[in-house]
Amino acid sequence: MIEYIKGEISELNPTYVVIEQGNIGYYIHIGLHTYSKIQSLKEVKLYTFQYIREDIRMMFGFSNKEERRIFELFLNISGIGPNTARLIISSMTPSQVVNAISMEDDESFKNVKGIGAKTAKRIIIDLKDKIEQLDISPSTSSETPLPESTNTQMVEAREALLTLGFPRNKVQMALAKIKKEGHGDSVENIIKEALKLLS
Repeated sequence: MIEYIKGEISELNPTYVVIEQGNIGYYIHIGLHTYSKIQSLKEVKLYTFQYIREDIRMMFGFSNKEERRIFELFLNISGIGPNTARLIISSMTPSQVVNAISMEDDESFKNVKGIGAKTAKRIIIDLKDKIEQLDISPSTSSETPLPESTNTQMVEAREALLTLGFPRNKVQMALAKIKKEGHGDSVENIIKEALKLLS
């Protein structure tokens, strides 16, 4: 297994990054919080997880080991695949995940696309003991986004949401509402608001 990849960013999107290392470009799927931490960098080090199932080969990248560990824990839960796990870590920070599990707040997980009542309760039951082994404080945290131009950030947010599997018409409606209400100050915030509207 590849522990991490360090190299120059040749392409970056809210859902993936291409890192060039040794004349090889690695296509790595990422979540929203990792994107927000690396969007201003030229060179990056991402901890990786390789998802291999039959004919599926996917590599996921994380800005820290804690987020990768949480991603792996979600994959061990019946009914949660890599795309749903990525949606969760895009909607919630590692601290918010730990907080929701500690407080048995299943509503936080039900707000994520693809997570129903049964799965939300299963997350809490299955991970209640395991999160105690993680060195993450149960608290809410927020990222300070970098300013971007409105048109560019809307396009990036739309492409990211479409990549995550949301229908184009619903994405367009959600983005129109966000733009009208003036919440479009960064790609990260646009996607977070859209995830709430699309859940």
